[in-house]
Order: sequence, then C-alpha cells, then structure tokens
Amino acid sequence: MNRLRSGKNWSVDAKYLLVLVVLFCAVFLTARLSILTDMGSDGEAAFWWSNAILLSVLLLNRRERWPLIFIVGYAANVAAHIHGRDSLPVSFALSGCDILETAISAYPFAKTAEHAIRFSRPRELARLCLVGALLAPAISAVCAAPVYRLFYVGVPSNFGVHWFLSNALGAIIVTPIILSFFNNDGYALLDRNQFPEVVGLLSLMFICTYAVFHNTSFPLFFILFPPLLLIVVRLGMNAGILGICIIAVFSVIFTAHGRGPMAMIQDARWERQVFLIQVLLASAVLCVSLVSVVLNERRLLEQAARKSEQLYRLLAENSRDIIVLTDLKHRREYISPAVQWMMGWDPKELVGTTYQDSIVHPDDVPAMTATLDALKSGEPAKSLTYRCQKKDGAYLWMEANISLYCDRITGGPIGYVNVVRNIAERKAAEERLQDAYLALEALASVDALTGTANRRHLNEALEHDWHRAIRTASPISLLLFDVDHFKLFNDLYGHLRGDDCLRQIAETARQVFRRSGDTVARFGGEEFAIVLPDTDRAGAYELAQRLRQAVEALGTEHAGSQHSFVTVSVGCATLVPEPGSDPNILMEAADRALYEAKRTGRNRVIDAFNPQLSTS
Repeated sequence: MNRLRSGKNWSVDAKYLLVLVVLFCAVFLTARLSILTDMGSDGEAAFWWSNAILLSVLLLNRRERWPLIFIVGYAANVAAHIHGRDSLPVSFALSGCDILETAISAYPFAKTAEHAIRFSRPRELARLCLVGALLAPAISAVCAAPVYRLFYVGVPSNFGVHWFLSNALGAIIVTPIILSFFNNDGYALLDRNQFPEVVGLLSLMFICTYAVFHNTSFPLFFILFPPLLLIVVRLGMNAGILGICIIAVFSVIFTAHGRGPMAMIQDARWERQVFLIQVLLASAVLCVSLVSVVLNERRLLEQAARKSEQLYRLLAENSRDIIVLTDLKHRREYISPAVQWMMGWDPKELVGTTYQDSIVHPDDVPAMTATLDALKSGEPAKSLTYRCQKKDGAYLWMEANISLYCDRITGGPIGYVNVVRNIAERKAAEERLQDAYLALEALASVDALTGTANRRHLNEALEHDWHRAIRTASPISLLLFDVDHFKLFNDLYGHLRGDDCLRQIAETARQVFRRSGDTVARFGGEEFAIVLPDTDRAGAYELAQRLRQAVEALGTEHAGSQHSFVTVSVGCATLVPEPGSDPNILMEAADRALYEAKRTGRNRVIDAFNPQLSTS
C-alpha cells in the first residue's frame, strides 16, 4: 500500500511520473472501451471502471498529490471521449461529471488517506458503499443526463439509470480489488506454512468456477459462494479478492464463447451480459467485504479481550492483595496466587468452595453474608474487616473491598469481586494504640502516688452516681478523711516517708472499700474521698469507722501525734438526692463533718447530719 506514497508533496520523480502515465493509460483505455461498447446500444454503457481506477489511485496517495491526479484523470477521460468522436463540449462536460463523482467518492477518505485503507473495516466499507457506490454516482448521473440530452437527440429516458448502475458497479468491483493488490497483508499468502492451503483453496475456487461457467444447462451461481466464503474465512480478504478475479476471468471468457449461466438468458445482448457479470462480481465483492468486516471485528474483539485478560491476569498475579471472584451463590471461581504466600493455601484448594465452608471465621460469617446481600440489593460497594484461617490453622485479620460485577451484555449482576488485604499488622497496631489509649486514660484518672482515683475521676464518679441515685431514689454517701498532723509527719520523717505513709493509707482504704461501684480517690495532699453509691447513713458510718480503725491498726509511728501513731479524721455525709439537685451539697456536707472531726480532737468519725453520732 505504501509503495505509491513514497514521494513528498509536489515533487515528481521518475517513479511517480510512471504512476501518472500508467494512470492516464488505464483511465483512457477503460473509458474508451466502455464508450466503444456504448455505440449502438442506445446509451446503455455496459461498464464504466475508469472512475473507480482514478478513485483507487487517489486513495493510494497523500492528499497533497490529489490535484495532479485529478488533472491526469480528467485529461484521460476527455481524450477517451474525443477519441470516441464526442464533441469537445460533450467531452469536457461528461468528463467533468466523472471527476465530480470521483471527488465526492474520495472526500470521506481524505483524512485517512495517509494510512492503508482496508475495506475489511466497517467504517471504510460503509463510506465506499454509501458515498462511492450510491451518492456520488447518483449526483454524476443527475448532472450527466441533461448534458447528454442537450447535445444528442433521442436519448433514452433511462440513460441516467444506466449511468448510475455502471458507475456504481465499477466502484464496488474495481476499488476494493485494486486496493487489495497494494495491501502489504497480501504477502502473507506467500508464507511457506500457509502457501499449500492457499493453493488448495484457490484450486477449489478454480474448479467450482469452471463447473459453473462451463455448464449450459443450469444456472449454478450458488456454487461459487461456499468456496469463496471458505477462502475469506481461512485466508482473509486478499485471498477472497483473488477468488473474485478467478470468477471474473471465467465469466468473461465463457460468456464470450456462449457458455455459462449468462448465455442461458434468452435474447440477451452483449451489453446486458456484461452488466449481469458485473452484478455477480459486485455481489461477490460485497459478500467478501462484509464477511471480512465481521471477521476483522471479531479478531479485534478477541485481541482486545486477550489483551485485557492478560493485563488483568498480570495485575492479579502480581498483586500483594488477594483477588477473589465468586458467583452470586458465593462459590469461588478464581483466587489470585497471593493467597499462597499470604495464607499458605493453593488457589486450587479453594476454588469451588464458599466462604461459609472454609477460611472465614464462623463469628464473621453473618457480617459477610449481610454485606453480600446488601450489595446484591443495590447498595454501593463497601469494605469489611473479618478473620481468615491460614492453612496452619491460625487466623489473620483481613480487610475486604467487595463489589458486584455485571454481565457486559445484559448489565445484570453475575458475581462478586473481593479484593482482600492482610491487615494483621494494622490490627495489632490498632490494638496497641487502644491499649495505649486506655493506659493513658487510666493515667489521666489515677493518682500517680497512691494509685487511687484522682480529683478529676472523683468528680466524674460523684456526678454519675449522684444522677443514678436521683433516677433510682436511692441513698448516696460520701466520706472525706484526712491524715492527722501530716505536715508535722513530713517535717519529722521527710517527704519520702510521708509518701510511703499516704500509699499505705490508700491501700488500707482499698481493702476496706471493695465493692466495684465504690470510688476511692485522693482529694488533694493528705486528704482522700470515698463515694459510696446505694449506701445509707448507718452503712456509711460503719465503713468510716472500719477505715479509721484499720489505719490506727497500722501503727505507723508518728511522734508528733498525741497518739504516737498515724490516725485519720473522717467526715461522713449521706443524702437521697432530689431531682435537679447538685452533688456539691454532699461534698460540702462531708467537708463540714471532716472539719468538725478535726476540731473536736481528730482520730474520729463525724456524721454531717448527726454530729452527736461521733466515735474515736
């Protein structure tokens, strides 16, 4: 195809000049032969191939060369008409109609002329049929008919129809044949491996064509098409064109000798027989072209599908994520190789199984089922975190991004795509982060010295238990206790001994108040607080006494105390809170009771709402 495209712009080298000379001769001879057969046939030209030859040369060259090719083609047409004894006005006018037809036919290919044009492509075949074989001949026929009637008398009324048919058949027959000869794909027929099949099928075409046109008893045209289609399917469009050439040679030779299906037509003139041969050849060309289009489209689709499959397989097999395809019944149809190095399973072991049968942790199956059902009902794709069993029995935390995939033709869902990623490290990091957060939260609510709750936690616990007591109309008690003469203890024994003393007292308080709902907190310095939900006055007072006695029983030496050992003073307050009341009233009451205990001699318990109830 590219051998005619080697020149540049308007440069005319020897090879291109030879092409123009050959073009002139081909157009002149075919036009002259057609005009010759027209003589004495009432304007019924048997064939007109010169326009198709000119169109073929145009399509084989770049657009920059078209003007010169048009000039040569026009000159050859005019010369043929003049040689056929048409007047100059008629020659110029009818040649102009032919050039107009060729220009219209070539226009749709102008932007693609730099590339090899193949009529096995649907778009290019449609352009040739609709524009080159229908629109352009019709326009030229409409223009030629009045010109012919202007200069000649007795022009048949169907002149325009004959013009249109002969030009249209020429475009359909000649253009694909010429372009196929310059198509580099034709060299594949000479391939050593394919050559025996080429010879065999063309021989079959030869035999069938000979049988059809040697016969004078029955019109056996239908015998020609099975071997012709077989050639196209097996060898391609170029080989099909060779088969058509065999049909053309046999049809012309045998018809000229009065044999074959054309000779069986009663009272058929030579022009009519040639016309019918063209119809046969045009039908064969269209048949070959259409089958080639279908085969070419199928080949392109297969190549695209194969390329797409290779690409997706490459991505799937080299992805560190596991890619799983399942049908709508959750049966695994494909599993990428990543499952082997990640989980120890061979993909073949899992294909055909469902997630209910294997791998997925039983506790996570309901969540997986719910996710797949939601996707099937039309909800958007979502991710799911679940556990998968390795081949050694251990479980890994995995994250799956699941979506539906649909049939390309019907658009209906046919399965699920599951992209699974190992998040065991991320999950462990999340758990470590959660532990760290809980530890940090504990540090934020625990007194660093004594290990009891701090002031912040105390306030939260008191607020929570206070509102709970309001809802349940139950009593809540608060104890505040202070280490007696603790500043003097620090002065006598040092701060380290003081810290040890506070830790001992805090541990003693935890031993006394063991209920899970009780809160022991360091209120500040040497002062502690204890929140006792669901505890009445008597119970709170009794517990306060146990605490005082337990600290006294420690016998921690304190030379600055009148008792010679460490003691505590305790303020106790109990209320059944009213709706809308503030827990600070309980705190204030307990604080007043503690102050009273210290004022009246220390090492004692004072009830805020019953000061007379006091023990030491």
